[in-house]
Amino acid sequence: MFQPVLLSIIVVFGIWTSYTDLKKGVIKNYSVLLLIMTAIFLNIFFIKTFVTNPLTSGINIILAVIVGVLLWLAGLWSAADAKLFIAFSFLLPILFFSILVNSFVPLFIFFFFHTIFKTSFKEKKEIFIAVVKPKFILSILVAILALMFISYEISHIFKISVNYFLTTILFFLIFWLIEQKFKLKLNYFYIVVVILSIVFLHKIIFTLSFFMNWIISSCIILILYSLILLSRFVYTQSVKLTELKEGMIIAEMIFKRGGKYFKRPIAFFTLLTMLRERVKANPVFGYNPDGIKREDIKKIFNLYREKKLDFNEIKVCKTTHFAPFLFLGVLLTYFAKGYFIYLFF
Repeated sequence: MFQPVLLSIIVVFGIWTSYTDLKKGVIKNYSVLLLIMTAIFLNIFFIKTFVTNPLTSGINIILAVIVGVLLWLAGLWSAADAKLFIAFSFLLPILFFSILVNSFVPLFIFFFFHTIFKTSFKEKKEIFIAVVKPKFILSILVAILALMFISYEISHIFKISVNYFLTTILFFLIFWLIEQKFKLKLNYFYIVVVILSIVFLHKIIFTLSFFMNWIISSCIILILYSLILLSRFVYTQSVKLTELKEGMIIAEMIFKRGGKYFKRPIAFFTLLTMLRERVKANPVFGYNPDGIKREDIKKIFNLYREKKLDFNEIKVCKTTHFAPFLFLGVLLTYFAKGYFIYLFF
């Protein structure tokens, strides 16, 4: 009976936030707050999701907050995008994961074709040569295989299904213990895991389905990595340090080593690599999806003026507006009743 009301709220707030994001590059906090208040009112007195499923709704909203913050920390979207996602999750609390996937799927499709058609053959060839190095491919194969074995053991012991977000948590627990605490190379850890798994779990290794999953997963990672590298030609541009402006999103980290300052590209790859890189690299100036601050610009300019930087320009990201894709993701989730996710997973 009240589904048209829900659809109307989605459309009104979706158009509103998309317009302000596209037109002004901002999503107002009062828009997000009003959406949350409307969602709470609707789910208590009309749709009654908070009344009939209070525990499930609460858990899903908490998970939505965690996921939103993680994606913000990883730099995959801005704080405003994270808040808007959380607000929409209040509106459809049972389906927050579907909203996330249904938002990123159209974004990825747009990103894929835009990158492919906007880059030259020369640029594609350059990235292909960079990716098909045997050492790099081998490291990907070993890492994926090790994570598959670890995931299998966890699901076997605890009788749970290990999805992407559990894999993310698992990855950072491993990273924190192995690289941060024990100061060991993560690749060595993966090799040990693979060897032990071959010895003790050989029954599950030598199956066609396991082998195909391993190869397909590794190929997907390699393709995604290649696409992200290729996208730098489309979504970044170089600006002089003296022309940096507040709000620009830098695509290269500046870090200090041995009294000197260097820069290197930021690995816009996955949630895993983004979070790990931000923790491990510990840059003096790193990626901020909300844009560089005025005080940071002054510090960079002072370092440049004092000739402590061996470069005079830096790459910045071209703006990507995520609010319209979130709006589209919520609409897809509404019309597909939350099942659109199964078309992709």
